[in-house]
Amino acid sequence: MRNQYILLIKPEDFPGSIRQETYDGDERLEVRDLTTRWTTQIRAQEVSPYRHTLFLDGQAYRILDVVKRIR
Repeated sequence: MRNQYILLIKPEDFPGSIRQETYDGDERLEVRDLTTRWTTQIRAQEVSPYRHTLFLDGQAYRILDVVKRIR
């Protein structure tokens, strides 16, 4: 059984619509830690809306929510 994580995100620097991205729990994502301001890669299952900003194709996205889906 593999867990999937659904991230609800929106662009950080400009208004835009909310979008949904789905990742396997072990998939690595590029994030910025909000405390240290360091950019790193972590597994999707470790992402927190309170601690991270997600980067997709060089664009920063605010994480609004993370939903775990068991498959």
